[in-house]
Amino acid sequence: MLVFKGHMPPGYVMDEMEMYEVNCLLSNLYLVTKDSWEQARLVGYIGAQTHSTKKMSVSDIVTFPWEDKTERHDTSMSNADKRRLEQKAKELEKMMNHECKG
Repeated sequence: MLVFKGHMPPGYVMDEMEMYEVNCLLSNLYLVTKDSWEQARLVGYIGAQTHSTKKMSVSDIVTFPWEDKTERHDTSMSNADKRRLEQKAKELEKMMNHECKG
């Protein structure tokens, strides 16, 4: 599967690949054809939208496993983190201004 679907060199897969790589590569093998699936869905969306009066989204056609909305990560930042990063940015700005003058 790694050679034919994953387009990996047979010599590497058979002779050089470590066992810990196999699981990771096999679990992400779908990424090889991800672009093709996205293109096919877009073509289907365009065709369906032109024949419909209802406003549609691309995910109305099909939702792929890699688009699972439950797996979103929290990207919020605490006020303490904001202050810390602002302070670091000010220190970096001072350092860069000092280097440019000297």
